[in-house]
Amino acid sequence: MKTLKRVLSYFGDYLPYLFTGIFCSAIVAVCTIFPAWVMKSVVNDVLVSRDLGVLHWIALALIVVMFVKGVAHFLETYLMHYVSQSILKRIRSACFDRMLELSLSFYEKQRTGQLMSRITSDVLVLQNLLTSFSSLIGDVIAFTGFCIYIFYLHWKLALISIVIIPFIGALINQFSRKMKKIGSRMQSRIGDISSVLQEFITGVKVVKSFTLEDFVRGRFEQANGANFSETMRGGRINAATTPVIEFINTCGLAIIFWYGGYEVIRGNLDAGQLISFLTALVGLFSPIKNLSRMSNIISQSVGAGERVFEVIDAHVDVQQSKNAIEISGCRGEVEFCDVSFAYNANEPVLKKVNIKVAPGEVIALVGPSGAGKTTFINLIPRFFDVSGGAVKIDGQDVRDLTLNSMRRFIAMVPQETLLFSGTIEDNIRFGRLDATRDEIVEAAKLANAHDFIVSQPNGYDTMLGERGVNLSGGQAQRVALSRAFLKDPGILILDEATSALDSETENLIKESLNRLMTNRTTFMIAHRLSTVVKADKIIVLQKGEIVEIGSHSQLLSQQGLYSQLYRSQYADQVSL
Repeated sequence: MKTLKRVLSYFGDYLPYLFTGIFCSAIVAVCTIFPAWVMKSVVNDVLVSRDLGVLHWIALALIVVMFVKGVAHFLETYLMHYVSQSILKRIRSACFDRMLELSLSFYEKQRTGQLMSRITSDVLVLQNLLTSFSSLIGDVIAFTGFCIYIFYLHWKLALISIVIIPFIGALINQFSRKMKKIGSRMQSRIGDISSVLQEFITGVKVVKSFTLEDFVRGRFEQANGANFSETMRGGRINAATTPVIEFINTCGLAIIFWYGGYEVIRGNLDAGQLISFLTALVGLFSPIKNLSRMSNIISQSVGAGERVFEVIDAHVDVQQSKNAIEISGCRGEVEFCDVSFAYNANEPVLKKVNIKVAPGEVIALVGPSGAGKTTFINLIPRFFDVSGGAVKIDGQDVRDLTLNSMRRFIAMVPQETLLFSGTIEDNIRFGRLDATRDEIVEAAKLANAHDFIVSQPNGYDTMLGERGVNLSGGQAQRVALSRAFLKDPGILILDEATSALDSETENLIKESLNRLMTNRTTFMIAHRLSTVVKADKIIVLQKGEIVEIGSHSQLLSQQGLYSQLYRSQYADQVSL
């Protein structure tokens, strides 16, 4: 009920539309009852008494009532569609806004397909509940109206009719409990399919190069089969709901017809009343069936709603202070003061790290895999909050700065270049959204990207495929560097930006990087130690601790871990 109430609480901002829709739904319900009410006159006054005036009146009334019902049904459907779509838009926006606020730690624990499923298919399931809400009100009104009318006609017959309702209610409740569980599992299975698809599409080169098609096909078929099984379980329940309830209804109707006919024969009920009663009773079963389907819809929607609200309610690890300071410039001084960090309790990744970097210095981070290099650089733009100590930029704790103003002066060039769908110009402009075309061209020239861009079919207006698949790795990397040049950051973070490139492209990118690093504080993760020999300082990390600091020549002379790493890489090429 908590989840259902939360979904329905969104109606609060649309009360005028909601009440108008409910009013129209009430009109539809009343118009639905009218044929049962008029049936008594049709039998007694028209068919038996042959009253021509009543015939004219009934025919005209039916036309007017059905016209009013049609108009009311249109208004009800359109208004509730508007309200439901507006609410779905708000829920999607709230979900996406929270995803923007969440730190990297949240995404490292989630599967991409599952997250996509929650903001797409799960939200669509909620649409069924929202669009059906006014019809639910209408069915309740119709049910109440038919009940009142049949008691008015013959209370004994009505009591017999009402006896079957608890049986229907018990069945509905049983079906609802099962559908809630199955509905939640169905959405999870759809998320599994999305995850497999996402992993395949993003890793298609690996799949094909390692001939993993059969393996990936097996994973997809497993997820697809699990979804099929859950869907069929839900389908069996949905398929059984209506016929079971209709069978009980029919049994009850047969009993009522027998007793009603008996009352007519005895003279306690006329034929018009019996036909009108049976018509009303048939009309009564329709809202009961609709309500039974609504119960299944509600059960499925609650399961989907719980998954959506899990994202909306997810805890934001990195939160901006209410008194955060907006900075307008950055000299580039970075200091780690007794910094410790752990993704999980009692599993420290960084331990008591202390380092002060002067503006404009080039700092290289080296060390074995798992030493904490990536975590180190992720703490600078505050992708994570430290577990202990403080990271400072220009003497100010990053937790005291607004996230946008602080990150405005930090640029990252990752090992895996990420380009977005859109033009080449659009992708460079992400460095600074208010940049002019001339500024974008100048940034591309500095990144040695201009020449290959103008050789494209539409130059800077060339559309890129998903993740920039129609560019080579070196071209995509130079577009990413153009973005960094355009941003003009005070602090630059490079994560092995020249790896996996041919020698000619690597030289072009190294030339661009040298320009980009000039007069900027630069942190670079390097696996190939030949790229760090000119760094002002080399920080050697091992098991989350700084074990060595110095220049290339200083560290070689110390014969420590750095010297061992360097010798292992270049034993055949370098004589020490």
